[in-house]
Amino acid sequence: MKKWVWHIGLAAMGSLIAACTSGETNGAGTSLETENSVAVVLAVQKDDGLPAARTKVYVRPSEFLAGANDMAYSKDYDGPGSPVVESDSSVGVLNLETDDQGQLNLPKLKPGNYTVEARDDSFKAFKPVVVGDSTRDTVSIKMAPTGSISGQVYMPENVSSVTVAIKGLDYFVETDSAGKFEFPSVPEGVLSVVGFVYRTYQVTDMDGETSTISNFMSVGARNTRVESDRTSENVKIGQKKIVIVQPDTTPEDTTPVYPVTLFEDFEDSTYGWYISRSRYADAELDAERNVAGRKGMSAHFVYQNDSNANWALMGRALNEMTDMSELDSVVFWARSGLSDSSQWISVSFDVLLDSIALDTTGYENGKAWVHLELDTTWQRFVVTPKDLIEPDEHNIGGNIGWDAVKDHVTNLNFFGGGVTEGAPYELWLDDITIYGVKDLE
Repeated sequence: MKKWVWHIGLAAMGSLIAACTSGETNGAGTSLETENSVAVVLAVQKDDGLPAARTKVYVRPSEFLAGANDMAYSKDYDGPGSPVVESDSSVGVLNLETDDQGQLNLPKLKPGNYTVEARDDSFKAFKPVVVGDSTRDTVSIKMAPTGSISGQVYMPENVSSVTVAIKGLDYFVETDSAGKFEFPSVPEGVLSVVGFVYRTYQVTDMDGETSTISNFMSVGARNTRVESDRTSENVKIGQKKIVIVQPDTTPEDTTPVYPVTLFEDFEDSTYGWYISRSRYADAELDAERNVAGRKGMSAHFVYQNDSNANWALMGRALNEMTDMSELDSVVFWARSGLSDSSQWISVSFDVLLDSIALDTTGYENGKAWVHLELDTTWQRFVVTPKDLIEPDEHNIGGNIGWDAVKDHVTNLNFFGGGVTEGAPYELWLDDITIYGVKDLE
């Protein structure tokens, strides 16, 4: 079983700047000149109650998942299983150290929920902290001996490994091919252990400009209680595939059947779907029941684009490159959340392959898509190949046309459209059915 940690030195954030002062890495409060610049006063104790001098302290947003972003990772490790993300105070990521009295001042952070962890060799502790507009609290953390976690992820099809992280803390490991994983040293308490697949693709446009596309697919999560000096074993993440074997007593029916595939009805939530966005866009994906008179579950996609240059999408990878040359249509239901502005949805058939596959096949990464106007009431949309936008010489948005992608599609994506300033957009999507494609799973 692999117990090593991914060390990702991604440059995908481009101009990512570690916007932290020397006080954020060298000690407690040395650069904090006014009371208004202090969010929280932190006091860290050893397990015997004495001040924990010169102890490392890590601050992360409560929803942070190590290994699931394009942030740069430090070359400095704090032991196995604990990579350290470089400080970026603009997003609430801080790497600090207590002073000789075991104290430090957390710099003023954006209002929100954060997790503060203290580490010193085999002693650790964490505590959630809420920062408001005028927060200036004193928080105490008492470290204790660490525990460990071992378990297994039920692997999605055609995935050889899954990343497992602890929400709000700086730990992530990669499973082995059987989905097994282990965290050898984590703080005690109730931890949210999350399995996911995070991939990045390099895409080159007609002008030779290269950009990075990132996809995040959640596999599952499990709350796990960790106790000092003990191992939380058999932690299971994801959904185990159930195989039902029927006795073969019916004569084979050789009558041709027109291919009709219910691609997704979201009745098992949005499992298997990912979200992807540009740097200055935001997106969230969940599922809701009985929305606006429609029975059952439907996908709920919330996103915010501040300009046409930014984008957010929800998508699903096909099991393999799929020949859709005989596609008749894709049919789905969708509705918007706003009635006072223009909002649309874009349906996109994508080719997303890594550089090795591109060199081997001679294919080109790109897409064929169409943009459809939404309404606040549920509408049934039918998209056929002839509806897709013809590419121009600039291949705007990566559009290389249906003929260039139709026999090797890898992903089906739905982009959220709308650039009106203000509150985020939201849309609902349901019952995606594909007609005419054989052997589609």
